[in-house]
Amino acid sequence: MSLTLGRAGWERAVLLAMSFEALKVISAHFVFPPFSGAILWLPAGMTLAFLLRSPRSMWPTLLFAVFAVEVCSELAMGRPWGLAATWAVGNMLRTWLGAALMSRWPGGDVRFRRVQDVMGLLFLGAAIGVLPSATLGALGATTWLGLVSFWREWLVWWLSDALGTVLVAPLVLTWWPSGKRSSPPRRRLESYVLLFFVLLVGVLVFQGDTPSGSAAVSTTLPYAAFPLVIAAALRLGARGAASASAVMSAVAVEYTRLGRGPFGELTVSVSERVLSVQVFLAVLSLSALTVAAVVSERRRAETAQRVLATVGAVLAESPDWRGTLPRVTRLLVPEVAAGAAIWLRDGSDVVERVAAHGWTPEREAGLRGWFPPLPSETRSWEGAEGSGVLVPLRVRGVEVGALAMELGRGARGHKEQVLAEDVARRCSMALENARLLEEARAAVAVREDFISVAAHELRTPLATLTLRVQGLMGLLARRAGMDRFVMERLEAISQQGRRLTRLVENVLDVSLFKTGGPELQREWVDLTALVEEVLERYAVEAVRSGSTLRLTVSGGRVRGWLDRVRVEQALSNLLANALKFGAGAEVDVALGQVGRRARVVVTDRGIGIPAEARERIFGPFERAVSSHEYGGLGLGLYLTRRIAEAHGGSIHVASTEGAGASFVLELPVEPGLSLQGADSDSLPRAGA
Repeated sequence: MSLTLGRAGWERAVLLAMSFEALKVISAHFVFPPFSGAILWLPAGMTLAFLLRSPRSMWPTLLFAVFAVEVCSELAMGRPWGLAATWAVGNMLRTWLGAALMSRWPGGDVRFRRVQDVMGLLFLGAAIGVLPSATLGALGATTWLGLVSFWREWLVWWLSDALGTVLVAPLVLTWWPSGKRSSPPRRRLESYVLLFFVLLVGVLVFQGDTPSGSAAVSTTLPYAAFPLVIAAALRLGARGAASASAVMSAVAVEYTRLGRGPFGELTVSVSERVLSVQVFLAVLSLSALTVAAVVSERRRAETAQRVLATVGAVLAESPDWRGTLPRVTRLLVPEVAAGAAIWLRDGSDVVERVAAHGWTPEREAGLRGWFPPLPSETRSWEGAEGSGVLVPLRVRGVEVGALAMELGRGARGHKEQVLAEDVARRCSMALENARLLEEARAAVAVREDFISVAAHELRTPLATLTLRVQGLMGLLARRAGMDRFVMERLEAISQQGRRLTRLVENVLDVSLFKTGGPELQREWVDLTALVEEVLERYAVEAVRSGSTLRLTVSGGRVRGWLDRVRVEQALSNLLANALKFGAGAEVDVALGQVGRRARVVVTDRGIGIPAEARERIFGPFERAVSSHEYGGLGLGLYLTRRIAEAHGGSIHVASTEGAGASFVLELPVEPGLSLQGADSDSLPRAGA
């Protein structure tokens, strides 16, 4: 690799060199003879964090800075060239190996929000990454400093570098970068209070006198600080865990260096005291980081479930994907993704982006070579701004689009992929439902067109047939000695023709009302005269069915601003319905005016209506009894309600099964009056 000579690279290299030297001076206070290395080598964690937070193009410059500052520092202390170079190479190799391993797994953007970040730091950054520095450090010490035991020296160096990595790297990685959003004042105050109590407990534990005679009691006393450190991890996350661990570690190491506290006063060898404090600090830091990572993962899982539930609700709100898919991308960012985009294939096989949020040209460039064409399976990619997932959208097994989620650097994992696939699956279902709805609407439109055309085609021969029958009846009526048998047959034909005409008109009206309803032709109508006219027209049919019609008019004549033809149609439907189901009994028609409303009540004494069917019968093609017992299409009451509502009126029914039914039709009698917003207490009841 060639050195990166850019200004940013050298500035960061100078900052790393200064930090390295400062931490080295601090670590020198933690050297316990006869060992040559400190029990806590702080620069190990600092150099690892610098590389993980820097682009790979800067790594050669930063590694050169580590090598140079170590060589210069050791030479300034009077060390031999060979020793300085050996230790410098060890520090450089340790930094490079740890960063290279952690960049691959768990990923470069390590923030300890996942348990695998903690495991990666422990095994890759600390256990394996420090092997070169421990080996070369012990080798240099035994070669140039005359130390006898290579393996004992190697163990101290390995533990020292591993502990420095575990303590310092999380502190730097969780605070750098600090983030654009600052914590609220209440959370900052909570952080300060928790860290203060961690410091206070640490001082009390390590400064006070320790029980004598029991090494077990002495070495377990420091673990009294665990609850506060764990509390910091639970409340403040990985940043709080790293900060609390660093505070407690500083207190423990300093008092141990001064020969005080549970570890400094142990009546054991120096190596055993060093090992005890190192184990304590490692367990403390890793435990806090693990707790913080577990809590963070749980919170992310809860967030993902909440987002998925909201995505499902949004997609279910409307079949119009042009409005719902952009809302889906807005839900994903920033809760579960840094950026999201959705592409769909149009009717011309052109793939176009239909929704995006947080999507930048750089993220778009990261997909080059992966998309288009549409993916047939889930793909992951690495771009300039991090990793991402590309998931196909399928409808009926065919790829119709794709969903891309940018997850940030090092955030790619199985859980993120499963989340993206789940969101894509829900979007695919919404697209399929939208297409099914479009097909259903198209089929309904075809059906409505067919019904309309068929009804219009039927009207012409029916009108011709009716006119011819009526003309023939008139001709026979004027002839003397007319055959009554022929007249009865012609009258029956005429009656069935009128019935068939009404059925055709009803079918046409259903199509008309479903597309918005007819335009009412309002005029001043004498409703009393209209009711009398309709009853007179049905008198013959009433006699034929064995029923009698009786009209009761309360008050004076009723006039209203109505569509005469439509009101007549509604009255005819109610009378025809009463005669059909009246069982040959009397049918009462009551007309009156209540306030500014006209009320027509048609009451029969027939079979009645079951309670569960009293609202259903006003639907299209609905009936309360079997069609085998009573004929008809089940459209009369539906059209009557639509006519009433078009006028601003209403219709309802009161019935007792087996004892007849009363249909109450209410219409406004003044222009512009509507019953829709009328007080329910002021509306008349059936049978009133």
